[in-house]
Amino acid sequence: MSHIYTNSFVVSKVEDEILNEVPDSLWVVLHRDNYKLLIGCVYRAPSATKETDALLAKSFAHASSFSANYKIIAGDFNLPEVNWLTSSGPQRFDELLATIDCYGWQKHVQTPTRGDSMLDLVFCHDTIPVSTYIGNRFSSSDHRMVLCSLPFSPLNIGSKQDSGSTICRSYKYTDWGLVQELVRLCQWDDYFTTESLEAVVTLFYRNVTLCLDTVAPKKIVKLSRHRAEYIPMAHRNKLRKLKKQYYSTKDISLLLSIHDSLESIKRLRSQKDLDEELTALEGTSKVYNLTALLKKRMQSAREIPYLLHDKVIYNEPTTICELFSDWFANFSLETHMPGETAPVTSSSLESIVFTNQLIVQAIKSLKPSTSTGPDGLASIIFKNSGCDLPLLLLKFFSISMDTGTYPSEWKTSFIIPHYKSGDKANVRNYRPINITPVISRIMEKVVKDQLSDYLLREDLVTRSQHGFLKNRSCVTCHFDFFNCITSSREARKLVVVLYFDISRAFDMVSHSILFEKLYSCGIRSPLLNWLKSFLSNRVQITKVGSVLSHPRQISSGVVQGYVLGSLLFTVYINSICKCFTSGKPFLYADDLKVVYSCYTHELSDMVTKIRLELSSLATWCAESCLNFNIDKCGWICIGNSNLDLTLEINGRKLAKLNSVVDLGIRYSSNLTFAEQTDYARRKARRLIGCITRNFFYCETRVLLYKVCVRPILEYCAFILSGLRQNDKRKLEGVQRQFTSRTLGLESGLQYHERCERLRLEPLWKRRLKLNLIFYYKLTNLLLHSSEPITKPTTVTSHNLRNHHNLAAIEHCQTYVRYNFFLNKFSVIWNRLPANVRDANTLPVFISSVTRLLKDDNALLRLTLTPSFSPYIDILSCLN
Repeated sequence: MSHIYTNSFVVSKVEDEILNEVPDSLWVVLHRDNYKLLIGCVYRAPSATKETDALLAKSFAHASSFSANYKIIAGDFNLPEVNWLTSSGPQRFDELLATIDCYGWQKHVQTPTRGDSMLDLVFCHDTIPVSTYIGNRFSSSDHRMVLCSLPFSPLNIGSKQDSGSTICRSYKYTDWGLVQELVRLCQWDDYFTTESLEAVVTLFYRNVTLCLDTVAPKKIVKLSRHRAEYIPMAHRNKLRKLKKQYYSTKDISLLLSIHDSLESIKRLRSQKDLDEELTALEGTSKVYNLTALLKKRMQSAREIPYLLHDKVIYNEPTTICELFSDWFANFSLETHMPGETAPVTSSSLESIVFTNQLIVQAIKSLKPSTSTGPDGLASIIFKNSGCDLPLLLLKFFSISMDTGTYPSEWKTSFIIPHYKSGDKANVRNYRPINITPVISRIMEKVVKDQLSDYLLREDLVTRSQHGFLKNRSCVTCHFDFFNCITSSREARKLVVVLYFDISRAFDMVSHSILFEKLYSCGIRSPLLNWLKSFLSNRVQITKVGSVLSHPRQISSGVVQGYVLGSLLFTVYINSICKCFTSGKPFLYADDLKVVYSCYTHELSDMVTKIRLELSSLATWCAESCLNFNIDKCGWICIGNSNLDLTLEINGRKLAKLNSVVDLGIRYSSNLTFAEQTDYARRKARRLIGCITRNFFYCETRVLLYKVCVRPILEYCAFILSGLRQNDKRKLEGVQRQFTSRTLGLESGLQYHERCERLRLEPLWKRRLKLNLIFYYKLTNLLLHSSEPITKPTTVTSHNLRNHHNLAAIEHCQTYVRYNFFLNKFSVIWNRLPANVRDANTLPVFISSVTRLLKDDNALLRLTLTPSFSPYIDILSCLN
C-alpha cells in the first residue's frame, strides 16, 4: 500500500482513469499559490506481470502531459535487473524504459537503496532536484530512505503574515548531519568555475536556502508582547464560565472554584518553566541557552507602546517605526571635498589573505544564535554545517576581495532601537543596534584581524587608543588613566581631567576623510576599493517588533557595534590626540578624556594651555565633521575640590563635575570608588533576585551567577584592590546572599562551606587571583600600556633562595599612590614562590597561582600583616 505525507500544502487526490489503473499506486496534486506539483507513489511488486509493466509505462506517458507545473513519480520499483546507467535491461522492460526516456523523465537515484541494488527510484519531469540523498534504513526495513530537495520554495507565507507575527525557521530539531550532506550534494560546478561575484552570490544563497527549506522550513510565529501567564483554552473557557455564573448568582463557592482554577494554572506555568529550564540546561550550548532564557524572563515588555514627537503622541506601530528610522538616519550628508593627505608610512597593505583556517576561526568566534540578519541566514547554520561551508566561503571572499567589491546583498542592515535611559517616549533616548548578515561578519572578522595587525605593526595607531585593538580594552584604559593620576598625586600635583562626548560619532564619519586617512596609512587597492565598496550605497531598515520601516540610504558613518566599523572609526579619530601637547589623552573609541597636572603655583599657565588645546580640539572636530555634545562634557579636579575654572569649547562653558561615570566605573574626586561599589552591589542583587525567582535548579542558578552576576562584581578588579574594607565586605556580601538563597539558611552551613558546596571561590580570593594574572600580563607585555611597566628582574639580595623576578617596590608618600594596584601587588608578587614568578607562559602561571591559593599556608605568606585568621583577616589584608 502506498502512502504520501504532506505538510503545509493543499492536497487533492487525482481521479484519473489511466493513473489509477496502476496497481498499488497513489496519485495526488499539491497546490500552492504559484504552482501545482503532481506526485505519484508507486510500488511495483517483484512478481509484477507484463500487463502491470504496460500500465506503468502508460502512466509515465500520461503523467508527462498532466496539467501540473512539476511532476514526480517515486517508489519501490523492484527492478534490480535494469542497468540505469545505460537504461538497458531484459527485453520485457524495453517498453517501460523507452517510455521513461522518450517522455523526458529523469532518474535521480545513483546509489543502492537496498543491498547492492537500486530499487527505490525518483523520476522527475519539468524539474531537476537540487540534491538527492540516500539516508539510513527505515526501522524494521532493509530499505534506505531517499531524500530529494526540489528547486522551488515549499512555502509561500508572505501573504499570511500580520503585524503580530514574524516569519522564521525553527532549528530545534534540525538534523545538522543531513544539512551537511545536502550542502555537499548541491550543484556547485558553476560556483567554482565562475569568476563573477554576482553569480557566486546567487548560487551560494540559492543552494544554501534550498537545503534549509528541506530541513528547517519557514514558519509563521506569533510574537509574544510580554511574558504573560499562559492560560490554556480549556481553563480560559472555564474561568469565563465561572465568572459569568458568579456575576449572575453571587455564589461565594464559585470564587473558591475560580481560586482553584487559578492555582491550577500557576502549577501548569511552573511546570512549563521547569521544563523550559531543563531543556536549556541539557542543551549543547548550555551557557547561551540559559542566558537567552534569563533575558527572556527579565523582559517584561518587548514593544514600544508610544512615542512623543513634536508634542504629539504616536502609538501606531508603523508610525513609531518610521519615527525611529528618521532619527537614526538624521545626520548630515557628505560635504567634505577630498584633498591631499601626506602618507604617514612607507609600508602598504594592498589585500587580505583568506584561508580555510582563518574562516573556520572566524566562524568559531560566532555565538550559536538562531536570529537571522537581513539575508535570512543565522550563525547557527555556519557553526553546524560542517567543513564544506568554509571552503565555499573561501571562494566567495577571495573573489570579493580580488575584485574590490563588497556584495550589494550585504549592504542592507536592520536597526533595532535599544533603550538607554531617560524618557522611553523620546526617540533620542534609544541607540541603534545594527543587525548585519552573518556571512558579512565572518568576512569582516578576517579583514579586521589582518588590518589591525598591520596598523599595530607599523605603529599607525596612537598608544592612547584602547578601543577595538588586540590586548587593549576598557580595563587597560582605566589602568593607564589611574596610573597617571596617582603618579601625579604622588608628585603633589593638582590634576584636572577633561571629559568629552562626541555626538553620534560613528554616524557622522565622513567617508571621503576616512578614505584619505586610510590611504595615508598605506592602504591600497584592491583592499581600499573593497573598503570603499563596503561603505558606499548602504541601506538601513529600522525594525520594531515585526514592523519594518522604509529603507533609508546612508551616505556617511560606519556600522557601529559590528566588527569592521569600529576599527575604521579608530583610524578616523586617531589624529585627535595630536591636539594635546600639554595634556595626556586617553581614548576608548569615541570616549575621550584628557589629564592635565601641575603644581599649584603653575595653575594659571596650565589653564592657558588647556584653553589653547581646547581651541585646537574644536578646529579638529570641525575639519572632521564631528560635533561635541556639550551637555555631556565636563571637567573634574582631583586634589582641590573647591577649584573653579572657566573652560569653554565652541563658546560654551564646560561644567564642573562632582562625580563621573567613565567606561562603566563611577568615582568622584576623592577616588574612593564608593559610588562604584554601591552601583555594582545594587545591580548584582537585582540580578540575583531575578535568577532565584525565575530559575529552580541549583546548577542553573550557579551557572547564571558566574556568567551574569560575578563579572559585575569583578569589573576592573585592579581598582577593587584599593577599596575600603567596608566596601569590600559589601561586595562579598552579595555572594554571601546568593549562596544563602540558593542553599537556604536551613542548611546551617557557614559562608565558606556554602562556597565549597557550590564550587564558588570567595570573591576576595578571586580578585587576588585575577589581579596576579593582570600583573603578570602587564609585566610580560601581554597587555597594552601607554607607559612602560617595569618588568621584574633578578636583584642582589641576602635571600639567595628567592631573588628571581622580583618587582621594584615604589616608596610612596601619599595614600592614593600607596593603595594603587602597582605598588600593592608588587609587594604581593615578591612574596610569591620563585617557581610561580618564573612561569614562562600565561597558562602555566594561572595553573600555578590556582594551586597556590588553595593552600592556607601559602595565603599566610602573601598577607601584608603578620596576623592571620581564615576568611576574615585575608579579606582585610589582601586585595
